[in-house]
Amino acid sequence: MAGFLIPSWYKEAVPTLDDLLIASIIWGFTLASGLFAGAKAFQQTTTLWKRSRRIQPYAVMVWAEWTSSTVIGVLSWLFIRGIVRASFWVYFAFLCLWVIQIQCICGIIVNRIALLMVDRRMAAKIRWSVAIILGLINISVFCIWIPARLQISTTFVYVNEIWDRIEKVLFLFVDAALNFYFIYLVRTKLIACGLTKYMPLFKFNMFMVGVSMSLDIILIGSMSIPNGIIYVQFHPLVYMLKLHIEMNIADLIVKVVRASNDHPSYADGTELRSRQNREETAKEQAKSNNRQQPTDPFPINRNYIETSPEGAQKRYSGHGITKMVQTKVISRRRDEENDEDKSSQSSTRKLKNDHQQDQF
Repeated sequence: MAGFLIPSWYKEAVPTLDDLLIASIIWGFTLASGLFAGAKAFQQTTTLWKRSRRIQPYAVMVWAEWTSSTVIGVLSWLFIRGIVRASFWVYFAFLCLWVIQIQCICGIIVNRIALLMVDRRMAAKIRWSVAIILGLINISVFCIWIPARLQISTTFVYVNEIWDRIEKVLFLFVDAALNFYFIYLVRTKLIACGLTKYMPLFKFNMFMVGVSMSLDIILIGSMSIPNGIIYVQFHPLVYMLKLHIEMNIADLIVKVVRASNDHPSYADGTELRSRQNREETAKEQAKSNNRQQPTDPFPINRNYIETSPEGAQKRYSGHGITKMVQTKVISRRRDEENDEDKSSQSSTRKLKNDHQQDQF
């Protein structure tokens, strides 16, 4: 019985013995890598929960990547074995899980890049740009891959043979661009500033970029297998290995940041982010100090002079102990003028009295 939206002319590809052997070997490697990746993901998630007591986006993306890869592996194995028959919903489930794979693995890389960026708006722009690019590619895959697998027409089948390879190459470029940009930030923002402890991270990323690109090339090459659905079995293995690479890089970042020759921990990322947070905190403290200063009832006639122990005048910097000398100058000009007026009036009055006495 044909599945949902399967046309009457649909030809089911029967796997050969070689296809089953290849799929079995790939599935075995997928299970092994999935166990190691799951154990590491559990360890990192537990550590993050103990530290912050809240769900981190990194942990969500890791588990979404692990779950989607595992489900694709099981579903593709059952499909090749003939236990799950072809239908629109099966192919739709494949693509939905595949979209989660792509978005999460790139999101993890972008999250790693954001750790080294002081400007958070720039990090948000990169995150949204990557999401839009991947979203457009995924929409095109939905429009081409499903009709081609359903064998709606030979045109869709032919276009899919070309576009499927092109979009895999595009994902390869996006993945490589993000990884090389992270390496560039490590080199220019950290190592170039004298933080040589990040050199192992730089070298490890260079090696892992080569491994990640090799996995993408293997995935593209698997599309040339005569049974077109066999390469779907490569997806969970490739992205499970990519996930394991990303978690190893995250572990290395934590170890390097907590190196003994520097600060023991940074709650908000690397030294660049911590330095920015310290500057923002200092500015907020300065603003609060300005707001807490009492209002001056004599704004014109009162001066504040701050001196250092050496006697040189300087402004309050917020560091160390400063000596404040407060001088109050109160003007009595108005009182003196009143006294002068009173004295002049009394003098005038006395002159008038003397003048009148002379007349008499």
